[in-house]
This record gives sequence, C-alpha cells and structure tokens, in this order.
Amino acid sequence: MATQTQLSPRRAEVLSLLAFGLHLLFFLLVIFLSGRANTLAGKIVAWHILGGTIIWLMLLLQFRQRRLATEERLDAEHYERLRREGKDTSVFEGTVVSETLHIAKRRLEWMEKYLLNVFSVAIVFYLLGMGYWLLRQVGQAGETVLAPSTVVLETMASLAVLGLISFLFSRYAVGMSQQSQWRPLRAGGSYLFSNALGCFALAIILWFANSGYMLAEKVLSYVLVILMLALGVETILNLVLDAFRPRVKGQYRRAAYESRILGLFSEPGGILKTFAHAIDYQFGFKVSETWFYRLLEKAIVPLIIIQALALYLLSCFSVVPAGNVGVLERWGEPRNVNQPYSSGLHVKLPWPIDKVRLFPVEQLQILEVGYARGEHAGQDIKPILWTEKHWEAEYPFMVAVADPNQAYIEERSDKSGSGKRETTARNDFDLLIVPLVVHYRIRDVAQYGYGRDRCYSDPRGLLESICYQEVSHYCAHGDMETLMGPGRAQTTRELQRSIQARADTYRMGIEVVFTGLETIHPPVEVAAEFEKVVSALQDKQAAILKSQGEASEVLAQAEATRSVLRAEAQAYQFERATVAQAEANRFAQQLTAYKEGGSIYLVREYLSVLDELLPGRRKYVVDSDDIDSWVYEFNLQEKLEPDLLRDMKVPTSEQESSP
Repeated sequence: MATQTQLSPRRAEVLSLLAFGLHLLFFLLVIFLSGRANTLAGKIVAWHILGGTIIWLMLLLQFRQRRLATEERLDAEHYERLRREGKDTSVFEGTVVSETLHIAKRRLEWMEKYLLNVFSVAIVFYLLGMGYWLLRQVGQAGETVLAPSTVVLETMASLAVLGLISFLFSRYAVGMSQQSQWRPLRAGGSYLFSNALGCFALAIILWFANSGYMLAEKVLSYVLVILMLALGVETILNLVLDAFRPRVKGQYRRAAYESRILGLFSEPGGILKTFAHAIDYQFGFKVSETWFYRLLEKAIVPLIIIQALALYLLSCFSVVPAGNVGVLERWGEPRNVNQPYSSGLHVKLPWPIDKVRLFPVEQLQILEVGYARGEHAGQDIKPILWTEKHWEAEYPFMVAVADPNQAYIEERSDKSGSGKRETTARNDFDLLIVPLVVHYRIRDVAQYGYGRDRCYSDPRGLLESICYQEVSHYCAHGDMETLMGPGRAQTTRELQRSIQARADTYRMGIEVVFTGLETIHPPVEVAAEFEKVVSALQDKQAAILKSQGEASEVLAQAEATRSVLRAEAQAYQFERATVAQAEANRFAQQLTAYKEGGSIYLVREYLSVLDELLPGRRKYVVDSDDIDSWVYEFNLQEKLEPDLLRDMKVPTSEQESSP
C-alpha cells in the first residue's frame, strides 16, 4: 500500500502543473530579456519554450485523469469488499454501481487513444508554423546591434539561472519517468532539457556577440529554428508509424510528441542500453555482462571528460604563421603590442583568458572597392562587353559629366591649404562602375590593431569605408570622359595620395603601396543605352573629322590655286616688263641700223617678215626696172613629190676620189 501511495499519479500531476506554470513564466521572462538585449536568438528560444506548454498541459490532463481513475478503482475495490461482506447498503444493483465506478477509467482510455493524437497534431502545427515564421524572420533580419554590455551581462546571468532551473526540473522529470506509472513524463522532461540547452547556448552566444562575433548569434538562430522544424517533422513521422503499430493490451503507448532526438540528450544512458542489446543479439551471448563492457560503461563518461579537457588544454598553445606577428590579449587587453610574438609556437593561458591576435605584417593586404570579385572570377580570360556582368557584385558611383556651355559652378577650397578656390563646372551626373584595387601594408601593429590614442575594432572595415568615401568624392568632383579616358593614371595617383592622407589622419598605421583601376564601365542595366550615347558621340566626332578633312582639302586646293595664279601673274609681269624692255632695245638697234643702211635695211626687214609669216613656202623676187613696185608670187601648192634634185646629194671631188 505504501508503494502504491508513493507512485500515485498526484505527484506527477503536481509536477506537470509546476512545469506548465514554469514554461509560461520562462516564456515571458525570455521574451522580456531578449527584447531588452535586442537579440533575435533569444526570441526564438522564448517561442521554443512556449511549445512545451502544450506537452505539459496534456500531461497535466492525463495524470489528473489517471488520479481520478485510481481513486475510482480504489472506490470500486472498497465497494466490492463491502458487497462480499454483505455490508452493501446501495439501493442499485451491483452491475449499475460497477459501471458507475468505471467512468473515469473509460475517459482515461478515450483520452490516451484520441486526445494524445489531437495534442500531437497541435504540436506539429505549432512547431512547423512557428518554425517557418521564425525562419523568415531570421532570413529577413539585418545586422543585429546588441544592447550595452551591462544589459547583455545581466541577460546572460538571467538566462544561466533559467537554464539551471530547467535542467534540474528536466532531470527530476526524467528520473520519475523511469517508473512505468510515470513514463509519460519523459516527453516533458526531454523538452525541458532542450529549453535548458537553449538558455545555456544563448548565454554563451551572447558572450561571443558582446565580444564582436555577431555571426555566432545568427548561427544559433538558424540552429534553433531548424530544431523546431525537425521536432515537428519527427512528430508527424511518429503519428504515421503509430497508426500502423499493432496494439497490445496493457503495453505502454508512447505519445507521438515524445521526441527520440531530445531523448538522446536528456537520457544518454538509453543509448548505451540499446547498443548493448544490439551487441547481445549479434553475438548470441551477453556481451553487456562482460568485464570489459562493464568497465567501458563505467569509464565512458570520465574518458569523454578527459578527452574534452585535453582538447581544451590545447588552447594553451598558439602557432603564429610565417609572415605574421601575434599580439597576446588577456581578457581582451593587449599585453605585448610593442614586442609581438614572431612566427613560431608560443604558450599562453587557455581560452578564453588568453588569445593571440594575428597580424600579417609582411604580406600585402588587398582591398577591393566598388565590386566583389567572387570565387570563379578570372578563370575564363576573354573580352567582356559592357552589357555583360564583370563581377559577382558591382556597386556604382555617381560621376560628374562636365558641360562648360551650360552648368552650375561649384567652388571648394584647395586641400593643400593655399587658400585657392577650385572651380568646376557641373551639368549632370551619371552612374559608373569604378572598381578600385588597393594594396596596403601594416606599418605599425599598435596603431592598426589598437591605436595609440584611438582604438578600432575593425581597422580593415574602417579603411574600406575611407576608400569608398574617397572614390565617391573624386568621382563626384571629377569628369566621366577624363576618368574613362586619359585620366586613369592621374586618378590612381590622386586616390592613393588621398587614401593615405585620410589613413594618416585616423592614425591607422598602414602604408598604401598601390592603387589600380580595373575596367571602368557603366552598369549592366544601362550599358546598352550608354553604348548608344557613345556611338552617337563617335558618329559626331567622325562627322567633325570628316568635315575638317574636307575643309583642309578645299583650303589646300584654294591655296594651290592662289599660288599658281600668283606665280602666273608674276611670270606675266616679268614677261611684259622683259618684252617691253627688249622691244625698246630692239627699236633702238633698228633705228641705228636704219640710219646706217637706209632703204636696204627696210627691204631686209620686209623680207624677214615675209619669211616669218610664210615659213616653208617658196618665194620669188623679180627685179624690174619698168615697174616701180613689188610683185609677189606665192606657190601655195603643196609639195606632193619630193624634189629629187634638191634631195639628191651630189658627191664632192674628195668623195669621188676615195676608194
């Protein structure tokens, strides 16, 4: 009787009621703490905790009905004993009284046959629906900014306390479930254990996130959501398999929401027992009763602990690769920043007390601004058109387009401090992809990693922001044609100088070794229209050059014609002057000859004129004393046959005497 009282369902009913209340309370507390610390993973843990209320509500109803059935059974036994002793004072027949005393039992059977499946379906809808909604929330969430460190530390401490309470309750519930009367408590105990793991994991992840490792919080969010989805899918499979499982009267029927996955963590001893039974079945004898297996069963936990401790102690050693230096940080405070570790093996305190931060001081660091190269970029070496995507991701810059005819005037002070004003004409702006590659070297580890008077948690990110600012400023005050054409070399020099100057202003301790521009091009979305504009400009330039060529040709011809006409005029002038002078000289000579010769000269001149006017013609001069005039006879008949006498050559006396 004492054993029956000890295993009364009332104890499990009270535990179920307390666990149900704790789940509701923990849900509200975790929601409040996660909102205060601004962590999405905390909200996911809270919604996971709320799912346990469905399980504990079912357990509360189930054990309450078992308690009523037990009390009903005791009343029936008491009535049966009185009836056998003849002390039954009931006015009803025994059969009617017996049926009345078994109502709670029938309700319990109905509840465990149908209501368990209803609650299982409800858990499936909750886990899958809430898991899908939370998965979308995690995917759409941006970069998380945690609350101040004091708030995060308070949240971590509160989560650790909640996790400890959940762990103790889960161990108590799982321990009670070892008894067959309290076996359903295993489902609630396993879920409580998952809540404890979630709280502990969230507390640890918040410590990492507070130290700057925000990726850990994102990873935990995905793990918790995937766990909820996996539990929902497992519950569906349990429902399907349970529908085809044969029913044996008196055998315990395992609820579909009792997770085998969580049971691996909440009750790891069950795994060893299952493994032992499998070995016994394979070998045909009790391998689990041998001394080696018993020793292994006792030593498995210490061996795992020792192995985990050995792995943890490996964090006392740190290896600094070649070309790097390491700065020892103890609780986040640098200890040897002036004399960092060189390459090699170094001993330190275990994590998280000490850690070594590496700085590649002998390597050139490459920073890509305006684009993301991607993993497979550069493998296919081929020409890329403007209409094709060059990189995996491209970030356009706003570049000025100068127009001196119609523009607004912008004035800004010269950076050199000379007081001069730089005037630039701006009329329009366009978008260009300006990929810049920056090579830099760490010059001072103290300034780069920790700062003499300023400390930067992400110096590389700061340098990237500086590069984006300088490129944006240069493009906005530059000129698109110059940037895409002859001004590339000057652009890289000016960007290198401005980035180095800004880095020195922030005292980052770096040296900008090289800056280079990749292929500058318009965005792919507007590349076709940009090509049309460029083609129109080229056609315009071609028309201008053609017109200039034609103008040059016309001007050259005009110049040649002018030169010819001028030369002819000069020749004509020289000829007229020379002829006039010659005629004057000739007239003077003719006059002298006339004075000397008289009429003879006139006849001679007259005959000369005839000879000039009638060349190749026979002329006969007949002298007559009777006629006082000149008689002219002209033989204008053409010469048809050669004059044999004229053309015949008469040999001379010398030719005749020669042999």
